[in-house]
Amino acid sequence: MHLPTPLEQAPRLSEMLGVDLLIKREDLAGLCVGGNKARLLEFALGSLRAKGVDTLIAHAAAQSNKLRDIAAAAARFGMRAVLLIPASRGATETLPPQGNRLLFDILGADVRLVAPNFDAASIMISQEEVRDEMAREGRRPAILDRRLEYGADATIAYVDAAEELLGQLAASGKKPHSLFIAAGAGMTAAGLALGLKHLRSPMRVMAVSTSGRARDLAPDIEQHAARAAERLGLTTRLSSGDFTLIDEYAASGYGVLTPALADAMRLFARAHGMVIDPVYNAKVACALVDKVADGRILRGATVVYVNTGGGPAIYDYSDALSADPVDVGVNNDVAALPSRRNT
Repeated sequence: MHLPTPLEQAPRLSEMLGVDLLIKREDLAGLCVGGNKARLLEFALGSLRAKGVDTLIAHAAAQSNKLRDIAAAAARFGMRAVLLIPASRGATETLPPQGNRLLFDILGADVRLVAPNFDAASIMISQEEVRDEMAREGRRPAILDRRLEYGADATIAYVDAAEELLGQLAASGKKPHSLFIAAGAGMTAAGLALGLKHLRSPMRVMAVSTSGRARDLAPDIEQHAARAAERLGLTTRLSSGDFTLIDEYAASGYGVLTPALADAMRLFARAHGMVIDPVYNAKVACALVDKVADGRILRGATVVYVNTGGGPAIYDYSDALSADPVDVGVNNDVAALPSRRNT
């Protein structure tokens, strides 16, 4: 990947939001179309290649950034990628692939459909079945699942990112109050929070859950951080009091585009020329806007927004996004936008 990823000023967004906004551009990380998964794979692929692994197996949604970058990394290193995605329901099965799903095919991945309602145990079983199949063919497969070694590697990658970010901030003279980032499985947020705590940064990680409840996600983040700290030999440990989990934007569900999310996407596009996705980063944008509006983030404070990537997913929402009912940003009035909580 391309390191360090840029940390850029956002003057128009800063003026509109009332804070000094800095954007960490993980979407410009290299590897296909960028994103935070490139940083994770930078760590995970090193250990896997050293072990002679030649086949990567993973399960996620059809618009998964993780699967896209696994396919891209496999292509770069001459490996095979077997991607398991939930089967579509209804008319969507006959539509041509869009976004990341299209990129899976372009990158040459072996895409296989599994039942759409698999629970965690069934997902692992399906991955293990593919692993055994690949082994019978004489290949050396590895499953990239957060419950396995990949989860620790992924968290460690963002401990490293925390150090990178603090170096950039020191060079700029900026001292942010908080950092906003999406939290899906929680490894990225865990790594950043652990790294910042270990390096004694007062910056607060504000992790915005994309689909889960805070009480369920918080223990996962602590566990990811504990595994990473143990692997790195750090005495620092993360507790739930070391970060803030925001889950009021998760009620709409994973990957559901709401009018408020579409407004947030247009706001960042028209005020900064940056595309954010509806699954992860638009929810973070909504949280940032609301936390400034309700005084949780003081006006004038310096805030870091981490764009973790995922832009290709927007093409799967073209019908809804092309409606364009709200012309956000024309009057530079963020306060005029509707509340984004659970909408």
